[in-house]
Amino acid sequence: MSIIATALKHMLAAGMDHDAIVAAVAEMERDIAPAVDHAADKRREWDRERKRKQRNSSLSGGSPVETGGNQVDAEILSAPEVPPHTPLPNPSNPIPPSPPKGGSSPAEVDQVVTAFSDMARQAGLSVPKAITASRRRSLLLRIEEHGLPAVLDAIERIGRSRFCRGENDRGWRADLDFLCQPKSFVSILEGKYDDRPSHPQQAPPRPQSPSMQRHHEIHSRLKRELYGEPDDEFAGTTVDLAAGDFRSH
Repeated sequence: MSIIATALKHMLAAGMDHDAIVAAVAEMERDIAPAVDHAADKRREWDRERKRKQRNSSLSGGSPVETGGNQVDAEILSAPEVPPHTPLPNPSNPIPPSPPKGGSSPAEVDQVVTAFSDMARQAGLSVPKAITASRRRSLLLRIEEHGLPAVLDAIERIGRSRFCRGENDRGWRADLDFLCQPKSFVSILEGKYDDRPSHPQQAPPRPQSPSMQRHHEIHSRLKRELYGEPDDEFAGTTVDLAAGDFRSH
């Protein structure tokens, strides 16, 4: 039984009133020292013991150290302290790196760069001299998103485009960075920079219906009769305007 409980028992037996008992218990609590943190004391004691063993190990040159009748390896004693909840690495189960998405490879990037360089020489465009890490990442992304055939098709479209070869109001010319950009790459594939015909082709004349052909024939005959226009190809009979029926049938 604790000290306070024993004191309460005696005070109740003595017939003390409620207020007196409360005051007495409060005074006893102030006099009693706070409880000792036994866990903290054990940690401090263990830390002191570990430091002592490290000092003994350094003095003995790495040989086993006698500690309480047991031999302990000095290297184990000098190892850094590991918190009890820290997870230890598991070398037997390493996590492999994630493979690149889309199946693209550095070899495909080199193939794209070679194709663009060949096209640029033929079209008079800027030939890339340095393939930086940023350019390589962008080309890998374009290959992963659209596939290698689409990237090679975009390069061919740039070579065929007059606009991309500098025939524009600013004299701008396409380069490798233009191919790498996501927005411009999609525009190339969609044909935004393809050449347009210089003059739009005229649609062929629409075939005339029989009633429309008859109307034109009557109109031509009237012109010849009224205005005397010669027509060597006309071989029909003359039309009597007074009695003729010129409605379409």
